[in-house]
Amino acid sequence: MKTHEGAIYLISSINKEIDFLFSYLLSNLEITKMESVYLKLIYHNPGISQYEISKETKIERSLVTKYITNLEDKGLIEKRKIDSRKKGLYLLKDGILAINYIDSFLPNIQDKFKDLFS
Repeated sequence: MKTHEGAIYLISSINKEIDFLFSYLLSNLEITKMESVYLKLIYHNPGISQYEISKETKIERSLVTKYITNLEDKGLIEKRKIDSRKKGLYLLKDGILAINYIDSFLPNIQDKFKDLFS
């Protein structure tokens, strides 16, 4: 039983450290974790609608609208008219830079913990 407790403690500690590092990274970008999730979704699905994001994330449309508005206000994304009824979301230059910054940071997190596991 003690071996399992040690493993659980180690995993919990790693999770807390990753959460701290990721929060620090995002604070440099002045975005929240949820906003980073939306940025990634838009990056991988250019033209995705708020409705599609709501459906995919299973988050209420009003909350999705709040995060999308925040990202628009920060100059990271924009809405473009796709047709007479639909608007799609696209990353702006600063949004792409934010995604690249996040992606460049991830290998650093992996390197920090790779020696813990054999």
